[in-house]
Amino acid sequence: MGKKLTIHIGMGKTGSTAFQQFLDAETEFLLRAGMHYLGRFLNKMDGPPPAGERSATSPEAVALRLSELDRFAAAQEGIDHFIWSNEAIAQGKNTADIAEVAAAFLERSEAFSSVEILLVLRRQDEWLESAYRQWGLKHKLKTGYAVAMPEEFAETYAHQLDYKTIHAAWGSRLPTSVHVYDDLRHKGGIVQYFCAHWGLEAPKKFEKYNSVHGSLGPSQAHFVALNNRGEAEKVRDFDMRKVMRRYDLPELSDGAPTVPPALRARVLEAQRENNAALAATLGRDRLFHDRPVTDRAPYDNRVEDALTYLVQIARQQTEEIQRLRNRINKLEKKLGDD
Repeated sequence: MGKKLTIHIGMGKTGSTAFQQFLDAETEFLLRAGMHYLGRFLNKMDGPPPAGERSATSPEAVALRLSELDRFAAAQEGIDHFIWSNEAIAQGKNTADIAEVAAAFLERSEAFSSVEILLVLRRQDEWLESAYRQWGLKHKLKTGYAVAMPEEFAETYAHQLDYKTIHAAWGSRLPTSVHVYDDLRHKGGIVQYFCAHWGLEAPKKFEKYNSVHGSLGPSQAHFVALNNRGEAEKVRDFDMRKVMRRYDLPELSDGAPTVPPALRARVLEAQRENNAALAATLGRDRLFHDRPVTDRAPYDNRVEDALTYLVQIARQQTEEIQRLRNRINKLEKKLGDD
């Protein structure tokens, strides 16, 4: 009997980082179940791929790495289930090309007899809010000194919200199962959900993977974005997060959204028919919950909150400087006495 290949293609902002950290860390748990994680870039085979091949959105790079997978998998005794996870696969504008490459590989594969594509979806308005905070503000995935406004961000990533088309690109080529973010949360998180999906019992300790990303609230995200505006290139800002932890900067927004409610409503409405069509294809009454888009006014205290954070940092730094001065004075006095 051949082996099974699972390809988790995303989407992002559905717990992908937590899922990948679990797969990467719990190798013994997976091994006991006859499973092996191949890494985000199919880099857990015979060694990491060359830098130019570290891509999940380049058909050429994916084809090259997959060409090595058949030989690797066939040589692994006691392992019959291999997992590849990269949230960027479903989010690129060329996701259909990647699906074509994967389908071609599996058609000629001698090691694998079955495949499962995992597609995890989050309601578009909620996805936009979470993605904008992380990618638009915290990481500023844009060149130039300006930070993308919510409307610009929504337009740039509109292709990622057409779930019907993304599902069709994969489902027309390979067995594709759709999982909804609401269901993952109901199960306790993405790790618990997919362990149950595979018939595995997740130990309670796996709950630690439910909050690994460190998502920021609106006031914190805008504060990091203020720092990011000093960079002309795209950034993935982790240093500012260290500063925020060091000085214990609280979230000040009381949960207000960063994306205006009217924009969130338009984004969801634009995909309503597609969502209904996809739900019908999947045999579901509806794809997502029907709760209101939001019941809060958008966050608008950017200047006040930024000044609050800066004052707190300055106060604690002043105290640190004073402690150092006191220590220096003591050392000088001791040297003088000697």
